[in-house]
Amino acid sequence: MVVEQQRQTPATREVVCTHCERKIEIPATAMSVSCRHCHRRVIIEDLEIKTYHAVLRIATAGKVEVQKKGTLVADVRVNELTVEGSVKGNVIALDRVAVGKKGAIEGNVSCRTLAVEPGAKLNGHYRVDPAFVPPPATPREHADDEIA
Repeated sequence: MVVEQQRQTPATREVVCTHCERKIEIPATAMSVSCRHCHRRVIIEDLEIKTYHAVLRIATAGKVEVQKKGTLVADVRVNELTVEGSVKGNVIALDRVAVGKKGAIEGNVSCRTLAVEPGAKLNGHYRVDPAFVPPPATPREHADDEIA
C-alpha cells in the first residue's frame, strides 16, 4: 500500500503591523486583520499597480509591485516593493526594495536590502541597513485616506 503524503499549509503566519511595527500572528489566508497591539487595521494583501495611482499613503504587510506602465504617487509603507514603473513618494520597506532597469523612485527610501538594476533612476536619500527597524507610523500616516 502506498501512502500519499499530503502537503500541509501552515495555519498561521507572522507579519509586522504597518502602524506599530510589532509582530502579529495571523491566519495564513487573511487579507486584513486588526493588530492586537494598536488595534488598527493591518492590510496583508499584495498589490499590483498597473496604471496611474495617486493616494496619500499605501500601507500593507504584503508586497507592492509597480509594473512597467504603472505610476504610484504616494508614501509607501510595505514589506517588499518592486518597481518596474515609477514611484513618487517616500518609501519604508520592512524588507526589500527592488528597482528594475526602467524603474524610477523619486523620494526617500529606507529598507533592509536594496537591489537596483543598471539604468534605474533614483532621486532621494537612501538608508539601507540589514538591522533597519522603521519608526512607528506617525499620526499623519494614520489618515483615513489609507488604501490598499
